[in-house]
Amino acid sequence: WTLLVFCAALTGAALAGNAPTVGEQLVSIRLETPAASTARQYLGLPPGETFDPVEIDGRLLVIEIFSMYCPHCQREAPTVNRLFQAIDASDRLRGHVKMIGIGVGNSAFEVGHFKKHYDISFPLFPDEDFAIHQAVGEVRTPFFIIVRIGSPDKGRILWTGLGRLPAVETVINRLKTLMERGE
Repeated sequence: WTLLVFCAALTGAALAGNAPTVGEQLVSIRLETPAASTARQYLGLPPGETFDPVEIDGRLLVIEIFSMYCPHCQREAPTVNRLFQAIDASDRLRGHVKMIGIGVGNSAFEVGHFKKHYDISFPLFPDEDFAIHQAVGEVRTPFFIIVRIGSPDKGRILWTGLGRLPAVETVINRLKTLMERGE
């Protein structure tokens, strides 16, 4: 999977090497459109070469920045899987909240290995050349971003977190609150 990054849209924080912060716009990035129709259907994407994550069909997007070599990411994988399952089990969130992962410094093979080994159900994308990692401020892993993907504030960052996710129930409640507030 090839990644293209459009650096022209970088925020000041990302250019300065700082983590994205709430209220900023997510940097414009391009990911290769998944070949698998199930992944494209989940993301609400037509066939094509690349897409920007803010083009995903839904209202909110949870992005995990991870590395298959990161022991914290490996330990967090079961919790991230439970979050995905809880979103899918929620009538209020299913179809409105999507999840993706971006494997910094990881090839397509490495991301595929991580996905298979940890039984990840949501789409993962490689960032082999660290371009996205640099664009998002060279954050440590795992790093989580919740971003608005529906209008009117498409691309606005609503929450970020480094390291261990809060309890799944806490994240689900946060997502429900963001949905209720129109975020």
